[in-house]
Amino acid sequence: MGWRWLLLIALLSSFAGKAICAAIEPLGVLGNSGEAGETLVWVSAMPFDRCATGVAVDRDLTLWVSGGDAINRLSLNGHLIERIPIEPRGSIVNSRTFAVLNETLYFLGNLPDGKFALFGVSMLPTSGKKVARPVLLQLPERRRDFIPYCLAPQPLNGQLVLACEPKELIDGRIGVYFLRLAQKQGEQATFQFAFSVEGEAPHGIAVDESSGLIYLGGYFGWFVGGETHSSVYAIAAFRPDGTMLEGFPVACPKTPAIPTQFRGVISLAGEALWDTAWYGFLARMDKKGQGAPGRVVEWHHELGYPSQVLMVGANNGLQLLAITTAMPNAVYLAHWDESAQQLNLVRRLGCLPIIASVGLSEDGWVTVGTERAQLWWRWDDAANAPPRKAELHIAVTPVFFHGDRCFALAAQYRLDDLEKRAPVPTIFHPRVGDRNEAMRVGDPVPMRRPVGLAVQRLLDQATAWLFVTDQESRRIWRTRFDISSLRPDMSGWQPVSLSGETLKSPTDIFAFTDGKLLVADEGRLLLLSPDGEGFRVTKVLDGWGAQPVQKFGKRLRFTVDGAWLLVSDTDRHRVIWLDWTEWKVLGIFGETDRAGNDFWHLNFPTFVALKGNKAIVADSGNQRLIRLQLQFP
Repeated sequence: MGWRWLLLIALLSSFAGKAICAAIEPLGVLGNSGEAGETLVWVSAMPFDRCATGVAVDRDLTLWVSGGDAINRLSLNGHLIERIPIEPRGSIVNSRTFAVLNETLYFLGNLPDGKFALFGVSMLPTSGKKVARPVLLQLPERRRDFIPYCLAPQPLNGQLVLACEPKELIDGRIGVYFLRLAQKQGEQATFQFAFSVEGEAPHGIAVDESSGLIYLGGYFGWFVGGETHSSVYAIAAFRPDGTMLEGFPVACPKTPAIPTQFRGVISLAGEALWDTAWYGFLARMDKKGQGAPGRVVEWHHELGYPSQVLMVGANNGLQLLAITTAMPNAVYLAHWDESAQQLNLVRRLGCLPIIASVGLSEDGWVTVGTERAQLWWRWDDAANAPPRKAELHIAVTPVFFHGDRCFALAAQYRLDDLEKRAPVPTIFHPRVGDRNEAMRVGDPVPMRRPVGLAVQRLLDQATAWLFVTDQESRRIWRTRFDISSLRPDMSGWQPVSLSGETLKSPTDIFAFTDGKLLVADEGRLLLLSPDGEGFRVTKVLDGWGAQPVQKFGKRLRFTVDGAWLLVSDTDRHRVIWLDWTEWKVLGIFGETDRAGNDFWHLNFPTFVALKGNKAIVADSGNQRLIRLQLQFP
């Protein structure tokens, strides 16, 4: 008997004899290019200050990128081919670029004690299990720890090339080193000092193997562009003995707004130099440092801070490039069209390790909050499709759609901003703008950890109420809300008085037009009815029957559309579809109490959104979104 029939029997038994006339069908995946099973892409959680990644390509045209505490080897369509652990256990990848020498991959990373090390792993096929390990050597000690080591992706004369601010040199000089690898088993590799240059804060280094030149990007105080500058971000070119080429250094390209300046985070790909800047800026230059054509990507927040550009292949005037970001979440494939002088993102290879919110519009937009940006896809996009848009702020509550805009409370710039300041009311829009940025429409809210959000339009009132659940205060807050402008009354925030129960850990909330509220609270759904100026708990629902399989787990998220209620039962690895008007179960997706990573299983599902018969669930343990269709006869 097939596993799908066994799963169906298990689901049928969970209804305790009730007739099933409906079904929940998975339609596909968003945000994880591996989609399901063994090909699913997964990365470990990474600290914000230790999460850069580079990329390399092997003879089979597969890509090697960071998996956090491992190296992920991906096909060009984004499927996971191999996950290579790093030893010692607890080490993580933290390398802006990856280097390849003698078919060995080299990258920088942090040991369990936080110290930097150079790691290596063979890229050749092997019968045994691959493991990346530290190379036996001592990195040059840096003068300032927050200025990165810069590893050239290309070798020079059979040696790796590294730049940094070494402590052994006086302040105001950058050191360039050649790495001599060990020739015998047990022999230690050594970094040999090559030359130094006046400057500081190196941010990128690349080698042109054909001409034997070294390109270095950083903060230089030189004669740049025909003028004397006390200090400027620039790119210089050197011979191996440290002699600078005539015409260098050249100033880095300009950006429309500070702090989005280019800083010499350079790559050499497709016979061109590339430089990157914050918020997804990319510039392309010729080997003399002149614009070719210059800035080619602006305000692409899905890229965040690009760290490396790699040439993968070329065909019919199109160059296929791989672009990494400062996070291990994804690497992007892009086409550079030489005749049109234009760059277009074509694929996103990776996953969604952090999902902060999910939203679904009536016309098929899917919006998801991630660690660094709010990403937008169309409902029918492929699993490896690049986002249609990315916005700078990040929704941390469910979104309320009104027309083609939506409202949420949002973190500013990155999720860990919430450790320093409260979220702000924000309007998001899938239409791409010049800065591709969400719009803040109020000051930070008085809640520190808002989780659920609902807008209540009462039948007999002209204005609406905005309700928000706050896990820190374990209360419900509300204020007046203007639906046409999507703006809350920031002076009117007040906690809601509640009688009949004490909230333990409230998450999602839904507001009915008759004044009632539905709240998820630590394994229960609470129905709240108006009671004077506050509310009273009038019903507590911990499941839909008496049997253990019919009880909710401790962590719940939910969404409502019309008479349908979709509950994400996190700890029991399932989504439950109910008719809330009759409190009748219509269907279940996922196998109760059994996690999995194929198309029919969930692994700690969290956020969920529903519009008509379309639903989207954050399969958080599998670092993906699953599109669901509710089929009702």
